[in-house]
Amino acid sequence: MYKNKWHSRWLCRTLFSLHFIIVSSSFAHADEALSYEQARQRLYTQSDAIQAANYQVSSEQDQRRSLDALNMPTLNITAGFQAYSLQRDLNIEPLQQAAGQVFSGAEQLIPSSVNLDFNGSNRTAAITSSWLLYTGGSTRAAQRFADAGIALAEAERTGTIEHQEKTLARVYFGKLLAKNILSIREDVLKGVENHLHQAVRFEKEGVIAKVERLHAQVAYDEARRNLEQAHADFKIADATLRRLLRSEQSIKPLNKLFVISRPLAPLKEYLKKGLNNHSQLAQIRAKKKQAEQGKLTEEARWKPTVVAYGSYNLLQEDAELSNPLPLLEPDWVVGINISYPLFDHYDRKRLVSAAQNKIERVSSLEREIKVGLNTYIEKSYRSVQRAHDQFMLLESSIELAKEALKLRERMFQEGLGTSLDVVDARLAVARAKTERVSAAYGFVVSLVDLLEASGQLAHFNDYVVQADVKLPTKEG
Repeated sequence: MYKNKWHSRWLCRTLFSLHFIIVSSSFAHADEALSYEQARQRLYTQSDAIQAANYQVSSEQDQRRSLDALNMPTLNITAGFQAYSLQRDLNIEPLQQAAGQVFSGAEQLIPSSVNLDFNGSNRTAAITSSWLLYTGGSTRAAQRFADAGIALAEAERTGTIEHQEKTLARVYFGKLLAKNILSIREDVLKGVENHLHQAVRFEKEGVIAKVERLHAQVAYDEARRNLEQAHADFKIADATLRRLLRSEQSIKPLNKLFVISRPLAPLKEYLKKGLNNHSQLAQIRAKKKQAEQGKLTEEARWKPTVVAYGSYNLLQEDAELSNPLPLLEPDWVVGINISYPLFDHYDRKRLVSAAQNKIERVSSLEREIKVGLNTYIEKSYRSVQRAHDQFMLLESSIELAKEALKLRERMFQEGLGTSLDVVDARLAVARAKTERVSAAYGFVVSLVDLLEASGQLAHFNDYVVQADVKLPTKEG
């Protein structure tokens, strides 16, 4: 009875598996096969974070170009229309007295005051120009501040690209890890299922006790749970990669998990390149340049400003008795103006001190980042070596576990071993394989961390291409 029940369950599972394989095969054509380099190029065009960083760089570049003519003179044309009214009493009593002294009785003919009443309108038009001849260095400081802004935006873009590439490498090879583990779990389930079938037959024949068959059943159920978990992990890895690359199709990685057998370059080379090329240090250096230009701008407050200016009147009119204003308007004007602030609303000394404190703050951050970066580079370097050694050493463990499994299976078939021994041996093989695959993934991730920390992540694909130890991925 139990045998019939077990065969029914086994038949249902087999039919379900066949159905799953058929359905999966019908959608196999929808997968998009990409190498890591192709996925990387896709990332550049699809990542919104990278696009945002590109816009920021363009914005800073346009901002800088707007300051190119800051040292050039300005030229403006002005035009307008005005109406005016002038009503005044002009005191000419001195003239009246002087006339009386010259001619007797003349003071009676000349009034002591004259009433002026002018009403009219006129047009205005002029060309004006000004030229900052000396600003104490504030003009040049503004341009250099904008240059540092471009450098900062470019360094931030580099950091964004490195972060996106680092994520891509983890996700791309993470899917390969999930695929390999899924294959291992499938092999375990297949092996345990065969063992369970054999244990059921042996129990019926009286070769083993019921408890031995129950051990096989428990192992089978656990293998199924592990396989379901592996399926879920693989689907998560697939969805993560697909969404990272903004693809409606599943992405099939063409590259394999890998390990490079040759040793790494000396640690000091990675430390040196990290201090020269890391994006965080590039950002902090750009901020330091901005702080230095900010100090020069504040120091310019203590220096005079020299401006040359000129104006030319485009509407030159003769003055009339009814419109005397043109008499007061010159045809052209040129001059130089020098100004020096004796007192303003700001404590200039404090402003310079505040700017200097910003420089010191950035310098302190730079030293702190260097210490942390050196630590991270060395940690990643050691992690790459450790993952490499683990991968190489696990090969013998796998061979040993396989031989032990063969021995346990043979002993079980001959009635000299237990079901638990067989299951443990099979799980030991799976565990060794999983550890080896995980070591390969750890090698890749640690290598990515090392290259990112040393500012060389753009060359990661060179390592992918040159890898001499690659793990085959089971298709299906």
